[in-house]
Amino acid sequence: MKKITLILLLVLGFVTSCTDDDDKSAINSSIVIDGITFKPNKATYSNQQASFETQKKVKFKISDEKKEEYLYIDISFPASQKNLTGEYSFGIGTADDLLVMVEFYAPEKRYYIVGHSLKITDKGDSNFSFEFISPEAYDGINNKKVPFKGTLNGRIILEQTQ
Repeated sequence: MKKITLILLLVLGFVTSCTDDDDKSAINSSIVIDGITFKPNKATYSNQQASFETQKKVKFKISDEKKEEYLYIDISFPASQKNLTGEYSFGIGTADDLLVMVEFYAPEKRYYIVGHSLKITDKGDSNFSFEFISPEAYDGINNKKVPFKGTLNGRIILEQTQ
């Protein structure tokens, strides 16, 4: 009986140690850009150095590393803001504005996503949703407008910066 218990414990220890604990993100995507269906398997975000003391900046990196597809979402917002929830405008503004820049990279492709705004909902515990309001996408290599649609939501892991 002791041998069976010991073997069972060893097997359970082996099974649980083989799970992938490196990335605890779980991101859902309905994004399609220029015919590319983006299904990321990793999502992180980090605090960045802002341009002004009265401003904060965060960079989201959402990726399918096997396909080498990366969606970068850079946001800036007033330092007084308590969480990341808000409707962020594409384009220029001041340190008091909610601003966003979005780029998508795939092998031999580069896209810029613009439009009216990006609505981010910070659901707490590193869970976010991203809704593009009247989006447009431009092929940065062939200099043309391309189709873009979709949303993102799920758990995104905070990376600590030095």
